[in-house]
Amino acid sequence: MDEGRQRRTYAVLALICGIVGMAGGGTFAAIGVWVAFVEPAYLDRASRLLIGGWGSAGLIGVLGWLWLSSRYLRAGRTGLRDSGPWPWAALGLGALAAVAVVGMAFWQAAASPTALVLLLAGPPLLLPAVMLVRLRRTQGT
Repeated sequence: MDEGRQRRTYAVLALICGIVGMAGGGTFAAIGVWVAFVEPAYLDRASRLLIGGWGSAGLIGVLGWLWLSSRYLRAGRTGLRDSGPWPWAALGLGALAAVAVVGMAFWQAAASPTALVLLLAGPPLLLPAVMLVRLRRTQGT
């Protein structure tokens, strides 16, 4: 598949999965950061650190994904390879936060099947993130 077609395929995937994951995951992450650091009266210190760290990791992951997506859509694989380690580390933090959301969703699904809605809060961003990693590692044609 040529580079232009791969970019269009990625753009469609990013629009479908990225907007859903960014809207759900970004909203929950921002709420977590807000509750942990701005309105700390609701939580004890350990909970504030856990929720604040988790929310911060999610927001940092969204920013890393946005940065790498824009680099890929503008410059292709060369843009991904030329981007420094910080956006990739941010993407990794976000992926860890999203995997934690998957675990929490299935853990809570035992009590309430509606908890599976949490799978829309961040984990859809894993698909375009994995595609970015794959595109960076493979040779272009």
